[in-house]
Amino acid sequence: MQDIKQLTRELGAALQLSPVYVRFVAAREANEADEALNARMQELELVRMQYKHEAARKDAADAALMDAYNSQFEALYDEIMGNAHMQEYKEAADGLNGLLKWMTGVLQGCAQGEDAGSYEPEEAGCGGKCGGCSSCG
Repeated sequence: MQDIKQLTRELGAALQLSPVYVRFVAAREANEADEALNARMQELELVRMQYKHEAARKDAADAALMDAYNSQFEALYDEIMGNAHMQEYKEAADGLNGLLKWMTGVLQGCAQGEDAGSYEPEEAGCGGKCGGCSSCG
C-alpha cells in the first residue's frame, strides 16, 4: 500500500486539475488583474482604517464622521461586490470551498469507520437556513 502522505499529495494534484479549482484560479487572476476593482478595494480598506481610528479615539468619536465612514464603506462594498470579476470569484470560491468541505467530510467519515466507496457526508446540519452557506450548491 502506498504511503498515506503520498496519496494525499496525489489527491492534491488531482484537485488542482479539477474544473472547480481551475475556475477558482482563473477568477482569482481576473480579480487581481482588474485595476479598477483593486483601486476600490484599497479605498475600502482606507475607509475601514479611518473608521477604526475614529472609533478608537480616547475622547468621544465624532458620530457624524463615523456615519459618513460607514456610508462610504457600504457604498464601496456594494460596488465591489457588484463587479463581475468579484461575483465570479465569489461563486468560484464557494464552489471550491464546497468541494473541499465534501472531501474533508468523506475523510472524516472514513476515519470514523464509514465505507470510503459509498459514504456521503451530511450537509453539516444546515437546518434549512441557507444565508451564507454554499454547501448545497
